[in-house]
Amino acid sequence: MIKIEHVSKSYKDKLVLRDVSVTVEDNEFIVIIGSSGCGKTTLLKLINKLLPMDRGNIIINGHSIRDVQGTELRRKIGYVLQDGGLFPHLTVKENLELVLKIGNMPTEKRVDRVFELLDMVNMDPKVYCNSYPCQLSGGQRQRVGVARAFALDPDLILMDEPFSALDPLTREELQDEIVKLQKEYKKTVIFVTHDMDEAIKCADKICVIEEGRVAQFDQPEEILKHPADDYVEKFVGRNRLWGNPSYIHASDIMSTKPVQLSKDRTALQALQTMRKNGINSVLVTAAGPRKILEGVVWLEDLQKLDDRKMALRLSEVLSVDYRFVFEDTTLQEIIDRIDYDRSGIIPVLNRRGELKGFLTKSMLLSALSKRYRHEEEEL
Repeated sequence: MIKIEHVSKSYKDKLVLRDVSVTVEDNEFIVIIGSSGCGKTTLLKLINKLLPMDRGNIIINGHSIRDVQGTELRRKIGYVLQDGGLFPHLTVKENLELVLKIGNMPTEKRVDRVFELLDMVNMDPKVYCNSYPCQLSGGQRQRVGVARAFALDPDLILMDEPFSALDPLTREELQDEIVKLQKEYKKTVIFVTHDMDEAIKCADKICVIEEGRVAQFDQPEEILKHPADDYVEKFVGRNRLWGNPSYIHASDIMSTKPVQLSKDRTALQALQTMRKNGINSVLVTAAGPRKILEGVVWLEDLQKLDDRKMALRLSEVLSVDYRFVFEDTTLQEIIDRIDYDRSGIIPVLNRRGELKGFLTKSMLLSALSKRYRHEEEEL
């Protein structure tokens, strides 16, 4: 665990960080984001003692960094820079071995570790070991930089805008890989960026910094849905939530007033209810206060019944051929799984099977179109 407690930092007379307090749990991927000059990189440098704090404290695994020598601390922390930070006069193998040597790894184990690290970042050791940084692409240099940060198996890895200079395709590929590595090797990562899309994609939590203060620190979903103030809302972007359907749940867009009848009502009563409300289906629930969903009665099925069968109970004519979702089902999952042209009405249930609302094709299309409506309003 890392506790940043009331940390402030000034350069001469300029206050860069003011009273910053953040707690990072073990194995979390934290993204620090904000506009240029807000103090993001300064905070990273305070964590590994490249810069001294003016006030406050940083505690890593119960120990204040004030009580640890800077070089000793930095050996226990991986660090990835924007350009990879490789020594240009050393080969890939030599760049990695240098870190292993500083970490006092025995000579006979270093070559095997170099091969392991290059395999970890999907670079063939036989191809790249003897290459110099100038012979690598930007993405390959960053892969080596990531491998170097993992070399001594630190619990904490700091990353300072590591992918900002890369082309979009390479950047997206490396974002996926670093998240995968972080989860697989159970590392705590603190990652600086100015790109909100990158933050949303990678982060377990996002720390938004405005002019040296923490404007909001929360999960991406909460920041998208509930920005703390005007600065966060503007920085995030009004329409960004609608561009991230994995953060929108059925409960966010459903109607909470479904037309429903208990299963002991008749087919005739269901038909009259549909005509009165101008709908083509009724949701059928069990008798009692909990409203457990039993099925759906469709207008086209009722229209096939003769007058004598209109007295049948709904339990005898309901259909179980329908798709439902839970309140916490994401819009992305609904898009991927539900054929709403076929499904018609989509009941929304809680995890106890109780009916809480419903979705329709028009609701889904309206939710998906909000992104583009907001974009047009902003132009």
